[in-house]
Amino acid sequence: MTKRLVYPPDVWDLYARSWELALRADNKSDNTLYTYIQSVRLLGEWAHRQSPVVAPDGVKPMHIRAYIVELVDRTSAGNAHTNYRALRTFFNWLVLEEEIDRTPMDRTKPPIVPEKPVPVVTDAGIKMLFTSCQGKDFISLRDTAIIRVLFDTGARLSEIANLTIDDIDFDLRLIHVFGKGRRSRTIPFSPKTGLALLRYLRARAQHQQADSPKLWLGLRGLLTGEGIKQMLKRRGDAAGIRGLHAHRFRHTLAHVWQLNEGNETDLMRIMGWKSRQMLDRYGASAADQRAHASARALKLGDRV
Repeated sequence: MTKRLVYPPDVWDLYARSWELALRADNKSDNTLYTYIQSVRLLGEWAHRQSPVVAPDGVKPMHIRAYIVELVDRTSAGNAHTNYRALRTFFNWLVLEEEIDRTPMDRTKPPIVPEKPVPVVTDAGIKMLFTSCQGKDFISLRDTAIIRVLFDTGARLSEIANLTIDDIDFDLRLIHVFGKGRRSRTIPFSPKTGLALLRYLRARAQHQQADSPKLWLGLRGLLTGEGIKQMLKRRGDAAGIRGLHAHRFRHTLAHVWQLNEGNETDLMRIMGWKSRQMLDRYGASAADQRAHASARALKLGDRV
């Protein structure tokens, strides 16, 4: 389900709605739309609390700095950084619209986000997850299939949540996903994942909404991305993996791929990355393990 857009007050509302239409014309995803409009709403509400009220075309670098400081204190550096990047795009659009001559973001810097590597999921942890999903009932078969697809493909939560039945090619063992920027790609899956999917589909055929093109179903209707998120947390807690979320599987695939000296260009295609910087970011929590494996393989101390 698409998150409902909420707009800022007064004149900020007009700018936000205009920008939304421009973003839709650029075919931006629903998630991008929500993030961008949310950033303008928060800034607009902050600007409305100032005395005097700050209009969109009256924002100065000092306003941006003060707002970001408040946002860091009230939420987190990571959230403030996300909002900063969205606002930079918003004010660049205002320049293109000739509403302002220069973006107030030019003389500002994004907040520094402390590095907090995402932990990978160990093989033992994965086995515990599958143990928590043991059973022949519909929910157990579904959850096993979802976890296997996430673990095997490293796809994003939104990509997995939006899968349709037609997106699965059992002959070639591929899933077809739509990623960021509405870019499509195919990702292979293993025989065990294919078997888990087929077991789920057999149970799904008896569901009251079996005619739905959407792959994942709940007990009474469609299973959303939020539903998958809640399922992962519940299954993770049962397996002793606190704070389990879909992105940990993505980091795990990147780590195992690099640990086995897989081709980096191939990894970028599988993950849907355009920037090589992602290679350093993903699997960073297990970088020492890869470095140790390389050092042991070198056996420098045994050469003399």
